[in-house]
Amino acid sequence: MAGMTTEMCRVGGAWAWLVAIASLGVGAIGAAESPPARSLADHVLAATVGISATTADGAAFTGTGTVVTPTGHILTSTSVVPPDAATIRVTFPDYVIREATLVAADASLAVSLIRVEAAGLACLPVSREMPTLGTLAYTGSDVDRVLLTNGRASFSRGLVSGLYDVARQGESLYAGAVIETTAAVNPGSDGGPLVDAAGRLCGVINLGVSPLRWQGVAVPLAVLLEKFPPLLSAEVPLGFEPPAGLVLDPATLAAARKAKELRRAAEEIAGSLVGIEVARRHPPEELPRISWGEHRDSITNWEQLSKQEKSKRFMAFANVAQALEVNQLLRRPVGLVTGLIVSPDGYVLTSLFNLGDDTAFVAKATGKPPVFDPHAEITKLLAEPAGGIDRQANAITGVTVVLPDGTRHTATVVARHEPLGVALLKIAADGLPWFDIAAATSPLLGDAVVAVGRAPGGPAAFTLNEGIVSAPSRMRGYQFQTAALLNYGNSGGPLVDAAGNFLGIATAPIEPDTVLGRIVPPPQLIRWTRAPNSGVGMVARADRIRDAFEALKGGRSFERIPGPFLGVQADMARAFGEDVWVGGVAPGSPADRAGIRKGDQLVEIDGVEINTWRDLTDRIAASKAGDRVTLLVQRRSRGPRLVIAGRDIESLEDLERLRKSLRPDEPFEGVLSTDDTRELEVVLEENR
Repeated sequence: MAGMTTEMCRVGGAWAWLVAIASLGVGAIGAAESPPARSLADHVLAATVGISATTADGAAFTGTGTVVTPTGHILTSTSVVPPDAATIRVTFPDYVIREATLVAADASLAVSLIRVEAAGLACLPVSREMPTLGTLAYTGSDVDRVLLTNGRASFSRGLVSGLYDVARQGESLYAGAVIETTAAVNPGSDGGPLVDAAGRLCGVINLGVSPLRWQGVAVPLAVLLEKFPPLLSAEVPLGFEPPAGLVLDPATLAAARKAKELRRAAEEIAGSLVGIEVARRHPPEELPRISWGEHRDSITNWEQLSKQEKSKRFMAFANVAQALEVNQLLRRPVGLVTGLIVSPDGYVLTSLFNLGDDTAFVAKATGKPPVFDPHAEITKLLAEPAGGIDRQANAITGVTVVLPDGTRHTATVVARHEPLGVALLKIAADGLPWFDIAAATSPLLGDAVVAVGRAPGGPAAFTLNEGIVSAPSRMRGYQFQTAALLNYGNSGGPLVDAAGNFLGIATAPIEPDTVLGRIVPPPQLIRWTRAPNSGVGMVARADRIRDAFEALKGGRSFERIPGPFLGVQADMARAFGEDVWVGGVAPGSPADRAGIRKGDQLVEIDGVEINTWRDLTDRIAASKAGDRVTLLVQRRSRGPRLVIAGRDIESLEDLERLRKSLRPDEPFEGVLSTDDTRELEVVLEENR
């Protein structure tokens, strides 16, 4: 009986773990007999290493790798260890640096397998299974070679935000399934691990295969185990049991439960999502690209050059390529962005960001994209063709809506709402699956939200990115701020809370121009000069969309925030002081007609003292067009002045303007005054 009890306890521990897997999509805790508890971070980072590699021609690469066998096999990406790598060095968490050899590399799978001479290394078991959308995911990364400085890589948690196929693009040869994650991925993360909550390696990070440039994606281990034989030959441990001693804290388990709720909410609205394709004057295939490989092959005496000269030639090329690439990154990405069907007869909401002009390099002489000669000297690459290169707007020539079943419809832009940052499209279709925006909900600070978008791999796939409401009101209450990762793909898609309430439409990510606060140096990170939104994404509020929807359907566009208009600008030299000084007055505005001048100080509005511009704007915003307000204005003394009907007369033009504005029965009396203060009545207008 005692033996049976012991056996039941052992099986029970395993059963509890399996139950956690089934209910949360994650691993939970090990058996009671496990070694001392260790966190998932300790487990992952013990097997995360930094890698530096060089080629025979002097090109240098750095990134991250994952130890997958106790005998020193390490998985990384070809962006870190290319197939022609000549020297490879690996930095371990204990500061030990070991030389490595290249076992195998497959550019079409974007993966390299290297090995160091060692035994008993900490390693991660690998998973044959694809992770589940919306479950927890973790990344380890040697960003900026932090293993060399403090012996510990970075560790981040997020969700599996997308599962889809990508096509071969740019310099990446990979085509196939990818795992998208909201866990932090930065330059330096390439080659690093994507790990599930059971501690298993499920993907190799590779930014280069992302159709969204900076979106964190990984090549699945499920693909590599099938198509990369050297991985199986290395006898990597295939992990289906939780690593010994691994414990997930209660906060992590709570996060997993919340992620499951958000996934359900995303699934409910995903059926109303559409993909949107935008055609432009210069298609992406026409735009110039220059290849180091082509240029290197054009150098006839390349093999005779010294290592120093090869490196010099490469860096010269990389600097030119970077200048071109940085400017090309100002373009919107190619592929599907997102829209939301909001009526069965074909009305679709999307972000104005999706419909904006991007930029393109063109030849000044022809107005068409130039063709670069890879055989030209470095200094001439950007000087050709004759007349040089210009950057111009790459205007939109057409918009197509792709329904979930793959059906394509040409769309027309019905109206735009600039303050909200959204546009309303119309397609000729009926009986569509639609989402009723009438039940819009106001965002609450700190609420958990999920951004839902169309995945680039196909019209039926969707992505989800979780976060919170960071600020419920921006743009005078027309937008709110979220920490959910907003990327190019889900721009124009909806945000909902865990209960499925509609909160808004993702308008645009706010991106820094640098990664980690600086320009990424060439060569291997040339293309990653833009980073994710770092927790700053803007969303059009659903309640505001609902209120404006009928006007938008009627074809009315809104260029400015609706509301009363005064027509004064702040004196920027004093804008942050406590006094309200006028730096400019819009011609023909209510302020102009009332006699307010540049240099005036606004003291009161309707008898209420105003000390800051916020005081003034709040009072104006609380009014409506057509309201009369009285402003107390202090003007710098210039000696005696002529005042007629409460207005300064400094020229014959002033007198004539006043005469035309007065009613026939209105008193026309003038005084000579030295008082700097006057009351001016202003009739507010609708914002222009």
